[in-house]
Amino acid sequence: MRKLGGSLLEQLLALDTGHRSQRIDCGSAHLAEFVSYRTKRLDTVLGPIELNRAYYHCSDCASGVVPRDEELGVSHTSLTPGLAAMTDRVGAAVPFAKGRDLLAELTGIELSTKRVERCAEADGKAIAAAIDIHAACVATGEVVPLPPAGAIPKLYVALDGTGIPAVPVDTAYRKGKGPDGRAHTREAKLGVVFTQTAVDDEGYPIRDPDSSSYVATLEPVEHFGTLISAEARRRGSAKATDVVVLGDGAVWI
Repeated sequence: MRKLGGSLLEQLLALDTGHRSQRIDCGSAHLAEFVSYRTKRLDTVLGPIELNRAYYHCSDCASGVVPRDEELGVSHTSLTPGLAAMTDRVGAAVPFAKGRDLLAELTGIELSTKRVERCAEADGKAIAAAIDIHAACVATGEVVPLPPAGAIPKLYVALDGTGIPAVPVDTAYRKGKGPDGRAHTREAKLGVVFTQTAVDDEGYPIRDPDSSSYVATLEPVEHFGTLISAEARRRGSAKATDVVVLGDGAVWI
């Protein structure tokens, strides 16, 4: 069934080769000229397929332009967005080698450990960069989050840090607590924002279901502060009747 699906997908994508005209805009205000059709192998959730698409070249930029790759989200990669999302999931859940095995067991798709690593890390960095930009814009007032529509009796912001094992390259030149003075962990700073509108039979607060949103970073506290502040504002801290901050009294918190 998977092979049949892959064959149908390959035929479907072949209906549009990406040829738009003899010359197209290269994206930098120049004209790129059609050169030929070139084949690219793609790994998809239905297995490998081949895509024949139009290739253009811009002499001013000295680079190629492939409109079909851009439209399908496969520029500079051979993983389709659907398979990349699955790879990101396993890459975030378990070590990359185990993620490769898990992906193969559940889907029948076999990728190398390095490809799982590269995909998960590249997409993780892109997501983190987008979150950082948004938080910075909230902090400077460029972006003003719209508050939730309903009332917010209590909004909680909980902060903490924890050490996570890290490979030597990520702990180099960092002071550790061990006898040798070397660091073997990195501190992950974590924050969660949630609401509470009810209490249990004994009067203890109950966290509202599905109300938790999280931020996390290995960056210094100043960076973390921007992230958690932006998230609290997004969740409606300015509108809440009460804002409750939970922390253990650590200096950085």
